[in-house]
Order: sequence, then structure tokens, then C-alpha cells
Amino acid sequence: MTIPETTSARLLFRVAPTPLESARGYLCRVADAHGYDTPQWLTNLAGFSGPEAGINREDRAHRIAHLLRLEPEEWLAMCYRQVKGPGRPQRSFCGKPVSTDHLNFGKPRVCPACLREHSVWWAVWDLCLLAACPIHRCLLLDQCPGCQKTLAWQRPAVHECRCSLDLRTRVTARVNTDLVAINAVIYRAAGLSPGILAEEDINRCDFPPELAGLTLGSLLALLRWAGSFGHGDIQRRGRQRLTRTDLNVAIQVGQTAVSLLGNWPHGLRAALKGMVQDFEDAAALRFHKIFGTSYFRLFRGLPRKEFGFVHDVFEEFVNEDWKGLVRGQHRFFSVSTREKSPWIALPKAASEARTNPSRIKDLVRQGQIEGQFFKFRRGRIQCWVKRDSLNQWVTARDTEFGQYISRPEAERILGLRYITLLRIAQAGLIRYAHGSEHGLPHSLHFFFLREDVMKIKLAFEKHTAREQEYSKPGQLIALGDALRSYLSGDSGLPAAIRAVVDGTLVPVAYTPRLPGIKGYLFSSEQMRLCRHVVGSMEKPPEGFLNYSEAASRLGTDSQVIRALVEHGILDAPGEYRCGHSKLVPASNIQLFSDEYVGVNAVARHLHVTAKWLKGHLKKSLTPMLAVPVNSMVTTYFLRKDVAAEVRISPPKKSWR
Repeated sequence: MTIPETTSARLLFRVAPTPLESARGYLCRVADAHGYDTPQWLTNLAGFSGPEAGINREDRAHRIAHLLRLEPEEWLAMCYRQVKGPGRPQRSFCGKPVSTDHLNFGKPRVCPACLREHSVWWAVWDLCLLAACPIHRCLLLDQCPGCQKTLAWQRPAVHECRCSLDLRTRVTARVNTDLVAINAVIYRAAGLSPGILAEEDINRCDFPPELAGLTLGSLLALLRWAGSFGHGDIQRRGRQRLTRTDLNVAIQVGQTAVSLLGNWPHGLRAALKGMVQDFEDAAALRFHKIFGTSYFRLFRGLPRKEFGFVHDVFEEFVNEDWKGLVRGQHRFFSVSTREKSPWIALPKAASEARTNPSRIKDLVRQGQIEGQFFKFRRGRIQCWVKRDSLNQWVTARDTEFGQYISRPEAERILGLRYITLLRIAQAGLIRYAHGSEHGLPHSLHFFFLREDVMKIKLAFEKHTAREQEYSKPGQLIALGDALRSYLSGDSGLPAAIRAVVDGTLVPVAYTPRLPGIKGYLFSSEQMRLCRHVVGSMEKPPEGFLNYSEAASRLGTDSQVIRALVEHGILDAPGEYRCGHSKLVPASNIQLFSDEYVGVNAVARHLHVTAKWLKGHLKKSLTPMLAVPVNSMVTTYFLRKDVAAEVRISPPKKSWR
């Protein structure tokens, strides 16, 4: 018979749809009610042709609804139309978005016991992971027991096969409580009541409580992920799409899901631990090799925001039972999990130990840190370190090195620059160590013993020095100014600090204008005893004087002192260092002062001018010490015994 095609036909009466009924099952029921021998008559009457005739397409909903005397919204509520959503293509299943992969269009399934009660094709039977009816505790039927052919949706009635066998007369196999429980969870998520006994089975399995809050699409994604942990066919299908028409696969997925999700979280932990117990080589323990695509599906298909309870169990397993390396996939784990891994990569180990990678490699080769060099693909060799061993080494190093402080901290405590601090340490006042000797970065270089640094600081602070205004050296001089003027960092400053520590040099005041110990004020007379000249063999007991102080002792100026040094009359100990004062031994000044007196001083004593006295002494041929200061100025000195014999009459004034 030729089936007529028309686009304006309409059925004689309306068949009321049942909530949660499949669209294809509704067409079977309508065709049976109007006496058609196949639902294809209805699709042809609506103007469509083909096996499925595009009944789930939204653009054809108006014509099909017109034929069936339904509102378009009523028809759209039953059909599995495409909807927009993230990830894989999705369809609307009873108003709930599910992935297209979770719908079974190839092999329809039915429950004969449900058909005996109501000749309705429930939409939940179209889910590819549903294998049993939790209400009647029996397997679903996807093959006709009479003709041994696969059930098709194009059949005379919902309860009748194409071979005219009444499916309601058949009794299917009973299933165990585990399979009932997992299928009851699917029923509940789809909006159907699985029954009181099935609810008891769910409670008995002790599923995670978060399972009840998952949407249908999320639940099916979780069960599909759980099925990839199985064996046999499921394991071989790990890298393929899950078959949507095989009832045996759905049974195995359900059983595997119960073994993983039941007795939560011990079931999943036991399964994960069982997969790695035969692997002893840390390099052979690889997530993708052991867990296959289930590992990637967990982190890419099951977002942490919704499936955090699964991620937490997996990460607890990694923290406690995973003895392998956490390599490229470590980005999937939380920070706490990455920090608890028993193995740690070389760059991360060097960062945590605050040293360089080559230092860690050397320690691994020497056996001080437990580690191993693994060879991976393409000949790459990587060094991995046991985290516990690294932590023990770092703890031992820090305990041994804890008595030292870093350079910036020592600079802040004493208020000294790094080069000055190092010279003090090299002079023996502060014990120090190289950071590289203790596995610390070379950039930090030197560390200083905290005890010695604090000893110097407290030696200055123990004297109750008052705060005083200070601008420039005078009778008092700040340690910082003394350092800039004449205290060398390699001997003069160490000598001053050592004198303060010993108590022979006591600060008399303090100025906040200079930081740290450089702000303490000392008597200039005492401070000069700490002066040192580079190149001198030993420091005289009387110390050194700078040119200004020496000129004050002789009653002249510093240019004269410079001339005396240049002509070899006064000693110039050591070599001159730029930035420091030029010094002369105080004993030399004292000897010269005891033997000579300046002509200018004698003139002041005799109440005559220096010019007149110089002329008088030249006329009388009195011996004098002439010291050329420059090309135009010459300074004269007399021996003190000669100066004592000088007798002059004051010049007479001339009157006109």
C-alpha cells in the first residue's frame, strides 16, 4: 500500500500525552489508537519521510503538533530537540539538558512489567545507561523474544513487536540490588519515582550524598566516567565513544559505578589503589597509562565546581597512595595536592630549597638527598627528588645555618653598607659564611653570625648616650663622619668598634641623623687614637692627626703641614686613600713642636709684624728653617733655643 503524503492533514481526535512520555512512544500510541499499523503513517501525513523523519527537529514541531491536535509546546516538551550548551552537543530531555551521547536512538528498550500496567513508552528508557527497571527490579528488554530481532520504534503499538508478539506477556530476568540502586538513581534524576524498595537499596549502597543533588546530565556524565574504570570490554572501549545501543555495556557500567560510588569513598579509593599496586617503578606510574581516558575525563569532563567530591577523593589517593611522579598533568591538581606529592621535580626542588638546580643534582649524586634520574621518551633525562628527603636536608641546613642572618638584615641592624660590613667581618669582629657553602643562592653570597652582630649593637646601646643635635665634627665626631674622613673600613673602623666592645671607647651622645651605630658621637681626641694609615707597619701609641689638627697644634694652617710633609720634615705614613684625610703621626708633630716655633708666633709674642721680624732675622743672619708653601709663599721656623735669644728693639716711628 502506498502511504499518502500531505501537509494539511489532521487526526480525527486528540490522544492526551502522558507526562515524561517518549515522543516516539507517543507516536506509536497515537498510531495504535487511530488504527494505523505503523507510526510512519503519521510522519508521512505531516509531510515528512524517512526512518526518523526528523521528529525531534524544532522547525517541524508546528506541523507535527497540528497533525496530532497538540499545541507546539506540548510536542516540544516530549521530543529531544537540540539546545545550546557548553561542551558536547546537547538535547532537551523532559526539560533537562543532556548530552546527545546519553540518548539511545538505535535499540529501544522496554520493561514488560511496566507495559502490563500502562502501555506507555517512558522517556527514561531512551537513556543509553539505563539497563533495569528499579520499580519491578528486572532487566529491560531490547530484543524481541519471538523473532529474535532488535526492537524498533516503528511498530504497531508500544507493547507489540513488528512480529505481532505482545511484549507484555514476557518476563525478564531479575537483577541484584546494586543494579537496581544505580538505575533508581537515574530514575530519580529523570523525575520518576523508583519506588520505596529501590530507595532503600540506594541508602544501603551508601552513595555519596552529593549524588542526589546532581542534574540528570551531570549524573550520566559521572556514570559514564565511572564505567571507564571497568575491565574487559569497558577497558578496551576506554579511548572510544561509549556505545549507546548495547544493553550489556549499560549493565557493566552500572555495576562498575556501584563498585566505585558505593560505600563512599572507600570503594573508589580501593579501586584506585588496586590499579597501582603492581607498579613499583616510579617512572612507570603514569596517570594516562594506568587510568586511561578516565583520568582526563575526570579533570576535563567533570568540573571541580560540580564534582568536587570526586576530585577530593582522587587527590587524597594521590597524596597517600600514589608513589609515582606527578609530571605534565600536575596542572589538574590543587596546590595542596601538588605540594604533598612524594616526588618533586628538580626546578621546584631548587625553588623550595632556595638554591640552584645544579646544587640539588650534586647532592643527589652524593647521596645527601634521595633522588633519581629518570629517562623518558626521546632520551630526555630528568632529576626527581624525594620530597621527604629534601625537607629533611633543608631542615638540617636551616638548623645549622639558623644562627646566621642575611646581609640585608645585618646592614639594617648596624646601619652599615655591605662593603663596610664585610671589612669588619674580615677583620675578625663578625663571623661570617658563604651562602654557597650551605646550599643557599650565590646572590645572597655572605651571611653573618647573629650573635656577633647583636654583640656589637648592644655594646653601643648599653651606654646611655643622650640624643644631641649634631651637624659637623668638632669636639665631638660621629662614627659615620669619622668613617668618611679618616677611619678606614679595614682597620680604623674595626679598631673603633673593638674599643667600644672592650669598653675603652665610650660614646657620649647620639644623633638620629645617621643610621645605626654610625650615629653615635665620640670625643674627637679619643677617636683619633683609632686612626690607621694604609701601608703603615704599626700604629703609634699617640695615634695620628689630620692636617687641620696638626696645623692647630703648630699654630699654622694645613698648607704648611702639607709642605712640611712634602719636604720630608714630617713623616707621611702609608699611602693615601681617596676619600680619607691625610694623616701624620701625632708624635712627629709633638717632636717638631718641641724643637721649632713658627716665626709668625714669635712675631706675635714680640708684638711686631711677621714681615718685619723676618727681615730683621735675615739681616742679623739668624738661622731659620724655610719651608716653601708654594711659588709665592714661604713659611719660616726658628729653633726654640734660638728664638729664646732673639732680642730686638721695636722700630722707631718717623716724624715729619
